[in-house]
Amino acid sequence: MSKKYLIVKIAAIGDVIMALPMVNEIRKQDKDAEITWVCGRGVKSLLEPFAIDRIITVDEKKLMTGSRLEKISVVINLWRQIAGRRYDVVALGHAARRYKILTLLTRCGEFRFFSHVMGERWPVPGRHHTDEYVRLVKPNNKTPIAAVQFPQVDLPSRLTTLLSGGRPIAALAPGGAKNLLADDDVRRWPIENYANLAKQLIKKGYGVVITGANADKWVEGYFADIPVINLIGKTNLLELIGVFQHVDVIITHDSGPMHLAGMTGTKLITIFGPTNPWEKVPRRENVTTAWGYDKNACCPCYDGKYYAKCDEKICMEKITVEYILGEI
Repeated sequence: MSKKYLIVKIAAIGDVIMALPMVNEIRKQDKDAEITWVCGRGVKSLLEPFAIDRIITVDEKKLMTGSRLEKISVVINLWRQIAGRRYDVVALGHAARRYKILTLLTRCGEFRFFSHVMGERWPVPGRHHTDEYVRLVKPNNKTPIAAVQFPQVDLPSRLTTLLSGGRPIAALAPGGAKNLLADDDVRRWPIENYANLAKQLIKKGYGVVITGANADKWVEGYFADIPVINLIGKTNLLELIGVFQHVDVIITHDSGPMHLAGMTGTKLITIFGPTNPWEKVPRRENVTTAWGYDKNACCPCYDGKYYAKCDEKICMEKITVEYILGEI
């Protein structure tokens, strides 16, 4: 008899993308399994093309940063949809204990969840997070799991026109590394480096696109005198994936856009510092990682929950524009 799975992974973009291979692995072992996924509204479009029977959305902003009343309201609304239901496996892809309340009234055969508790740490530091998500639904898996590939996106004419012209196009994602709960600026390559990289690429005959969400508009001033194609805040998630599918190379740091780019086949250059790339970098061909761990005894400094206090960010600043140009 086919099993019923409940996956709870609300956000953020990169984490949801790293969790997506759970669906494929469930289908490999049980093609008729019933899969329900609870996610935030902002990432629903990333899940819709995949073989998920039911997607339940919650208001992640209210759940994570709202008033106590708003949080309670979100939880009750979710309970109305899953409370009392029986699942063979409930996979909770969050380590913070507070998320357990979401499935409190759900009946299950097996309840598997991430944890920050010492001695029970999951994901295990050093392991790729995709493999750790897969172990929530396939505990004995020992095979490295590749990144999922997103279906081809049909871009609107306003974007295809901007990306045409016969020259190679480089996409930069200089913002990101920010979600509802934290602004992890230590993960960002210096914005001045991105601006300098754009200038150098244009000299070499590239067209340069800068991408990002509305929250990334702070980067625009650094490119004010550079003839780039500015798509900051002008694409939704699916359109951004489509842009990444159409360009020739993508350069970014550890962020949501990196994981979106990882679902394409486009050449991807990732820049890492305080986090361990072998835990997060998209597993596919045509990916290059710049990481100065051998030059900095202090990195990585992320323990799975917190970053070490750092005012210098030398691990990111030591990765030069010239080095990235050489990788392109």
